[in-house]
Amino acid sequence: MKNLTLITSVIDPPNTPLSYTATRSVFTREQRFEQLKNTIITVRQNIPDNRIFLVECSQLTDAERELLINNVHYFLNIYETQNQALIKRMFTPSKAMGEGTMTILALQQLADNNIKYDNLFKISGRYWLNKNFFYDIFDNSYSCTCPNDDDKNNMLASLYKLTYTHSLAWLEYLKKCEYRFARCASYEAIFAAFVNSLDIRQRYYLHRMGVSGYISVSGTYVEK
Repeated sequence: MKNLTLITSVIDPPNTPLSYTATRSVFTREQRFEQLKNTIITVRQNIPDNRIFLVECSQLTDAERELLINNVHYFLNIYETQNQALIKRMFTPSKAMGEGTMTILALQQLADNNIKYDNLFKISGRYWLNKNFFYDIFDNSYSCTCPNDDDKNNMLASLYKLTYTHSLAWLEYLKKCEYRFARCASYEAIFAAFVNSLDIRQRYYLHRMGVSGYISVSGTYVEK
């Protein structure tokens, strides 16, 4: 398999605050589900030779679950594990803890099942690949990321591409971030620290990734 795309999603977040805002999402559950479907559509359309791994944490209807399973290749719903300790980690004030935990679970499952790929794309659920996404830019042996506002200590986390080797390193790095998760550190800063630790000859910074979406806490449209 050449490409694997990881989508992290929470269709139905609780009405509990994050560390930096009292509003976790301005969008309804129905809106978030429609946005996730668009994420999957654009990934299928724009990334060739690709398998999709969706990680969700919501109680789904039978129809929702069937639709999602039929449109991805690997599916993990943390809510369905009934592991209350894991589910609780999704909804603490720490956004990084939720995102980090979902990524750890997905990458660990891939590693445990010896699922190989050349490139790992990660996109946040509800975001989509736009007209400025050009697969050829990513079709190389580098990890490709984008600094937010040219700040290399603040890396875009809604879309990135890592090589297979770097994705395994990212898994191990995240496992050591519990202290930062608990302190509600920025996930973008955590990811930046990891990227900056990689061999400069094996990573590449992009100024534009070709991803769009709406920030959950405010509804603000962003395009990178």
